[in-house]
Amino acid sequence: MLTKLTSLPSSKIAIGLVIIPLAIPITYLVYLDRVVSSRFKTVTGVRDKKKDPSSSTPSDLTKPIGLPEEVRSEGPDQSWVLAYERVVSEPQALAPSPDEEDLPAFVTNYVRATMTAFSWTPQAFLLRASVPGTGDDRAALRRTFDTPFIQGLGFRVGDRINGFWKVVYRGDGGVKGNERIEMALDAPVGYRGPLVRGVVVAGAEVGADGRVVFVNETWMWRQQGEAPMLLERGFGRWFHAVLAGWLVMKGLVAVTGKRKSE
Repeated sequence: MLTKLTSLPSSKIAIGLVIIPLAIPITYLVYLDRVVSSRFKTVTGVRDKKKDPSSSTPSDLTKPIGLPEEVRSEGPDQSWVLAYERVVSEPQALAPSPDEEDLPAFVTNYVRATMTAFSWTPQAFLLRASVPGTGDDRAALRRTFDTPFIQGLGFRVGDRINGFWKVVYRGDGGVKGNERIEMALDAPVGYRGPLVRGVVVAGAEVGADGRVVFVNETWMWRQQGEAPMLLERGFGRWFHAVLAGWLVMKGLVAVTGKRKSE
C-alpha cells in the first residue's frame, strides 16, 4: 500500500489527509470519545478577530514559546487566526517523586510513547509516503517514523520526529517546576503539499500537591483569507481531540505502567 501511495501527487495526498479519519470505524471513534471525555479535560477554541472581535485565547493558557511574535498579539488589529486545543490528563502520583531532575525523564518517555503511537496512525502513513527527495536523504527522513528511531530520541532542540515535526523548545515554559517539549510543523525541503503552520506541545505540569498532569496541546494559525484549519471545522476538531486524547493515554501507559481499557 505504501509503495502505491509514494507515487501519488501531493494534491491527492492532501485530500487523503482530510478523508483518512473515515477509514477508522466510526463506532470505535465514538467509543474512544466517551473514554477520552470521561478521563481527560479538553479545551478548544479559535481566536478570529475579524469574525469575532471579542475572541481571545484564555488567559490561563500558556502560549508556546515557539509561537511567532506576530501571531501572539491579542490586539484588535490582529490579522492571524489562531486555533488551539489542550488535552489534560487526570492527576498522577508518580514514583519516584518528580523533582526537577526526575521530571525530564518522565516527559521524554511520555513524548516517545505519544509520537510512537502517532507514527502508526493512517495520517502518519500518508505523511511518510509524501516525504520528498530520493535515495539516502529520503530514507533518512522516512526513518524518523520508525519506532526504534523515536524510542532512541532525547527530544532535544533540533531533533526531527515523524518527518514533519522538529523540536524547537524544551524547558519549563516559563513556569518553574514544569517540563514541556514543543515540536513545530517543519515540512522537509522539497515538500509540495499544503502549507500548515502549527506547534504541538507535550509535557507535564506539577500541582501544589506534588501530583502531575500530562498535557498535549495543538496550536495552529493562518492568515485571514486562507482556508480554514482542521481545528476550525466541526468534525476535524472533534476527531483531532479524540486522537489527542488517545495519544495521551498511550503516553500515560509509558510513564505509569497502568493500562486502562481503550
